[in-house]
Amino acid sequence: MNHMERREALRGMCIALIGGIFWGLAGVFGQYLFEFKGTNARWLVSVRLLLAGLLLLSTVLAKQKKDMWRIWKNKKDVGVLILFAIFGMAGCQLTYYTAVELSNAGTATVLQYTAPVIIMVCLAVWNRRVPRLLEILALACALFGTFMLATHGNVHSLAISREALFWGLGSAVMMAAYNLIPGRLMKEYGTFCVIGWGMLLGGIFLSAFTKPWHVVGTWDGQAIGAMAVVVVVGTVLSFSFYMEGVRIIGAAKASLFASVEPVTATIATVLMMHAAFTAMDFIGFVFILAAVLMLSVEPRKK
Repeated sequence: MNHMERREALRGMCIALIGGIFWGLAGVFGQYLFEFKGTNARWLVSVRLLLAGLLLLSTVLAKQKKDMWRIWKNKKDVGVLILFAIFGMAGCQLTYYTAVELSNAGTATVLQYTAPVIIMVCLAVWNRRVPRLLEILALACALFGTFMLATHGNVHSLAISREALFWGLGSAVMMAAYNLIPGRLMKEYGTFCVIGWGMLLGGIFLSAFTKPWHVVGTWDGQAIGAMAVVVVVGTVLSFSFYMEGVRIIGAAKASLFASVEPVTATIATVLMMHAAFTAMDFIGFVFILAAVLMLSVEPRKK
């Protein structure tokens, strides 16, 4: 690898890292809106998806023009897109931000990061193969980390509410759906196009229940700024940075650097929201992140 290639690889690493940091900040600013501005997860998610979907599709329209509408010409693909919008996009966002509302951004983000283990198990069952030793170890780490987060090592009590644990693990399941459902569509129509339509349709679906035009909470300059971070920084820019990192250094390495998201969310939750985590919490965080890192290791090719 020559100097220019090393420089480009370093740029890709930094870009993917920034994407992960931006994702981590979105949950913290969402928590700020819940605690200090009186909004709620349902309203926030519906508005976030609508605004972010429109922003992403506007960039797709500028680059792809009429190709943006091509997905609507195939009924089968439209069906998959709707499934992705409801379960992968709306479901993932709603469960995650509900977990944030019931606990905090750091805990919710780490619980959501058990998703790669769920994906690994699903793919192993789907492909009828025995998981690798490293995958089994990752599963054990994720289970132990979740146990420590939920109970602090005491099997007779929960350290977080049952509701927060339910929605946090639910967000991991929905995150798995978010990753597994649209794979073929993204190859055919482009990642930004599928994500943009998924966000917009997911926002429209939730709007039937949340009625986003009925504004919830107190909206001053600080609230608008926090919402801008959630929508623009935590959605549009984060995804754009991450995908550029994937283009430069590949999906495996980019996902590894984007794993800074739960670390960012935890640190920002402590610094900005003055949340207090115990040693048991951090042990849980470490084991869940270790599971993610293990699953990022590619098997050696014979």
